[in-house]
Amino acid sequence: MESKSINNFKVVIHDRFEAVGKKIEDELFIPLSLIEKGFNIVKLWNEKEKMLKLNVTNSKVSDIESYNHNGNYLSYDKNRVESWNVKFTSEGIPKTVYSHGTHYNPSTIAQYGLQHYSLYLKNNDQDSKNKFLKVANWFVNHQDSRGGWAYIFDHNFFSSRLNKLKAPWYSAIGLGMAMSVLSRATFLTEDNKYSICALKAKTLFKTPSTNNGVQAKFENKFLFYEECPTDPPSYILNGFMFALIGLYDLYKTTGDKEAKWLYKEGITSLKRMLPLYDLGNRSAYDLTHYTTDGGFPNVAKWGYHIMHIHQLSALNSIEKDAKINATLLRWKGYLQGEVK
Repeated sequence: MESKSINNFKVVIHDRFEAVGKKIEDELFIPLSLIEKGFNIVKLWNEKEKMLKLNVTNSKVSDIESYNHNGNYLSYDKNRVESWNVKFTSEGIPKTVYSHGTHYNPSTIAQYGLQHYSLYLKNNDQDSKNKFLKVANWFVNHQDSRGGWAYIFDHNFFSSRLNKLKAPWYSAIGLGMAMSVLSRATFLTEDNKYSICALKAKTLFKTPSTNNGVQAKFENKFLFYEECPTDPPSYILNGFMFALIGLYDLYKTTGDKEAKWLYKEGITSLKRMLPLYDLGNRSAYDLTHYTTDGGFPNVAKWGYHIMHIHQLSALNSIEKDAKINATLLRWKGYLQGEVK
């Protein structure tokens, strides 16, 4: 049997990373560790099938074909807030542990509740139902005179571009997810105290972010609900979409015309602004590169890019909009290495 010709050769990626490859006949073989380093890909080895998969991320997308305002919240039965950096109060409410202290974070509390609501629907687990209702009652009992749940700590979002948010401040992500909790609690218990509480939170969606509300205006026209109500606006995408979903849940639960209007105005803004978040190979986390002197896009980590896809998928199942669908197809393609 004739032996194959094997020769070593030098491999250089981006003029930065080097390794030794093997040339076997006409085939070139490059160390996987070099490819991982040079192209920021991740590997997944299946020992049973003797199969190697290479992707830009191992995280998976779950399509939401039909969003139900009373149903499983964005596949949150797969969430595990208990494994996050939280401590639970004696009442069973998670407090988030930060470097500067342990505080209530309304969005984390809401996600814990929505996780257990989704688990209850899936498994009919009474413990999950009780945990969900504890969260819903926390929102009812801790709503302030402005209709919200303020963050009582200062927050530095992108300190090199924006000034620190000073306590107390409100976040559209916390307000929107609280609306999703309270809307589902109304459905589950048929007790209107939850929807009454949720409706009070609308006020902050109508209040400018410059006046300690959460409403900004893109191009002085398009309403945007701010996760971080900075000046100038930061336009964080995932927080905005969580808020839209919350307003939709509230409208569908109560039939409230103002909640519907706030939702519809937000959808109009989303369709106008989506192309600005599209970087051709991933989505942007925010638009601070546009609103400040920061210069370059704040590229979303893959986990947030996938979150953007989940949220858009839910909203598009409601809207069935060509522009949203086109963005979804592009952003899913980026997970497979496509570049537009």
